[in-house]
Amino acid sequence: MLLYILVFLLLFWVVSILQSASQVSLLDGESSLRFQQSPIVNQSTDILQQKYHSYQPLLKNQTMTSNQAEDQASPSQTAITGTKKDGVREFIITAYPNKVQIDQNLTIEGWTFNGTIPGPVLRVKEGEKVRIILRNRVPNLKTTIHLHGIPKRNAADGVPLLTQPYVNYGEEYVYEFTAEPAGTYSYHSHGDVQQLDKGLFGPFIIEPTKPTELPDATTEWVVSLDEMDIQGEGNAPPATDGNRMDQSMMQRMMPNAILGSADVYNVFTINGQRSPSEPFKAPANKWVRIRFLNFGFQTHRIAVEGMKLYVTHTDGYKLPAAQQVNQVVISPYERVDVYAIGEEAGQFRLYDTDRGHSEFGMEAKIQLTPNDNITQETIPIQKTNDNKPFYQGLQVGIPGSDSTQYDRVYNMLLGMTMGSNGMSWAINRIPFSSYEEINPYVVQKGDIVKINLFNMSPESHPMHLHGHHFSIVSINGTTISESWLPKDTVNVMPMQRISIAFKADNPGQWIFHCHQSHHADSGLVTYFTYESKDSNEEEGS
Repeated sequence: MLLYILVFLLLFWVVSILQSASQVSLLDGESSLRFQQSPIVNQSTDILQQKYHSYQPLLKNQTMTSNQAEDQASPSQTAITGTKKDGVREFIITAYPNKVQIDQNLTIEGWTFNGTIPGPVLRVKEGEKVRIILRNRVPNLKTTIHLHGIPKRNAADGVPLLTQPYVNYGEEYVYEFTAEPAGTYSYHSHGDVQQLDKGLFGPFIIEPTKPTELPDATTEWVVSLDEMDIQGEGNAPPATDGNRMDQSMMQRMMPNAILGSADVYNVFTINGQRSPSEPFKAPANKWVRIRFLNFGFQTHRIAVEGMKLYVTHTDGYKLPAAQQVNQVVISPYERVDVYAIGEEAGQFRLYDTDRGHSEFGMEAKIQLTPNDNITQETIPIQKTNDNKPFYQGLQVGIPGSDSTQYDRVYNMLLGMTMGSNGMSWAINRIPFSSYEEINPYVVQKGDIVKINLFNMSPESHPMHLHGHHFSIVSINGTTISESWLPKDTVNVMPMQRISIAFKADNPGQWIFHCHQSHHADSGLVTYFTYESKDSNEEEGS
């Protein structure tokens, strides 16, 4: 162990030297660029005008209002469609503590949305006006709801102390936005890591209103992945995302570092169940749409026996053409949509291929029923090349010169730094403390913005940008002339360089943070702010 500590301290010393080197270039061909820090911007601490009410008497164990319809989306996971009022689709989402049964032998005390983990699937149509009423019934908790991946108006983004105040125990808060574009998204609390660990998350699905070129899949599976740390359920299997060594002693010495935090999880679930007993069902020879969502803090590699898999969407957005894969690789808070088809009836498995994960619960049964009526519908399939750059099993696009003229280029080094409270996670060696104490990255509406990410740490960092979607335009120095992967969350592995680009088309203040929330809580957070070209331009409209 002493040798390990010495090696780690040596690694940290080397990283510190590299971080401070003034000539560091993140990407090949960009030697003239340096770590750009945004100039100081005067930020108002005034909260945008909000609908904010005090809620007095608590309704015990309210899972749904009587006028909300319930539907079975997938095994052990329910869906609600809300109610239509004055042209607005309204949902009442209540956060409260509840006992949740993970399997026949395990019941936990969780924090739930409407009584379940995950919270119910919220389904709306593209273009609908949506109202979500959050009621906080968790004692001593202050929280919010963030609609993850939807480029909504800034006032509905749900980031406490940036776009709204906290919602305290006994209060309620109203979010209103337009549901677009169609795709697979999620909703979750935006507080500390404990809130996500205890279950405050759920899927949000926007269904298209117009026909698409994809087959009309009559069967849909919603597959929510998560892992938990439950005392008495055995030792955790090794995480496969970062440093797999035992870091318990190092963690006690430097708790702010949050090293190896993903290795503590010993219960793995699908739709809130450890090895769910109820199977996913579908007819053979028919297309099945599978919506994968990762609500945990580890990357999962999911295989589906007996079926061919074609990825059609990443983070809610459609690929130019489907890509065939052997397994679905999905990092924290990413979403991957798959069209799957099985040619033979039988009993199969959906499971995590990482060592120990399926044994600890991340596996489910599949039942394909006999069907002689073979579908004639096909999907456009992308021809891929093994020599092209890949991101988690998917070809990023066509390599070549990136001819885009970027209005702003920001370099962000992801790593650790030593501060007044010990070692913390940081971006460009600056750990997040508060929105008033860090300088935001500045953009103007219409800018084409490029972010060069370089992970110089032993942990993976799934970086999530609020309010926008982006494209991967470079991996480890290989530039992409035509990008195929639309994203809002990108997993940057240890010592990996990834560049992303987005159009600044949604004015407001938007955070950019690691969605391995242990890392975010320890400082891996920054944010973007729009500098108005016209003083009369209304921010967040």
